[in-house]
Amino acid sequence: MRRCYYKILGLSHRAGQDEIKKAFRILAFKWHPDRNPQDQQAGGHFRTLVEAYETLVDPAARGRYDRVMGYERIKGKTRSGSFYGEHDGSVSLDDILRECFGIHPRGSRASPVYDLRFDLQVARRSLREGRHEEISYSRRVLCEKCGGNHRSFKGTTCAGCAGSGEKDEVCTVRVWIPQGSEDGTRLRVAGGGDEIRETGRRGDLVVVLHVVDM
Repeated sequence: MRRCYYKILGLSHRAGQDEIKKAFRILAFKWHPDRNPQDQQAGGHFRTLVEAYETLVDPAARGRYDRVMGYERIKGKTRSGSFYGEHDGSVSLDDILRECFGIHPRGSRASPVYDLRFDLQVARRSLREGRHEEISYSRRVLCEKCGGNHRSFKGTTCAGCAGSGEKDEVCTVRVWIPQGSEDGTRLRVAGGGDEIRETGRRGDLVVVLHVVDM
């Protein structure tokens, strides 16, 4: 029996584009493997969510899916907004995942700068006074052996980055958390983000605080 993508996303088959986007954003944030490193089922569940979203957010794919599943195609408007057949209100998967787990690029299209996001849990009681927190994360930087040029000085493929011009770098930084910080507070570490090969510019690291009762 074919899986019901609407049930996977917790939606009615009359759901509008905004509902589909919202449901996927919430569930993707909950089930992303990076947020569930101890749960072996998270990866499979997340892939199912992606499959459901990519089908339902595409009007043509959704129409074919509905016909196969036997759902009625209801024209007009529902309480949640325009029905999917009236307009293409789709949002790319990359846009939503970037919104959930990263930060949008800054600067002009000609010279983009990409920030990184780090979600940090802090105990509420620890915010009675300011404190430093040490965090480790991975970012993308230019290969120091070839300077992002793909090849070594002898003209061969660079062994340091296998010709990509970039490599992953593990960083550890100390972040100052101000006294009285609230849930959702964003702290910016200048120059802590990814380094873009095309421009050689480095983005920032944005630390998002999640205040918990511990």
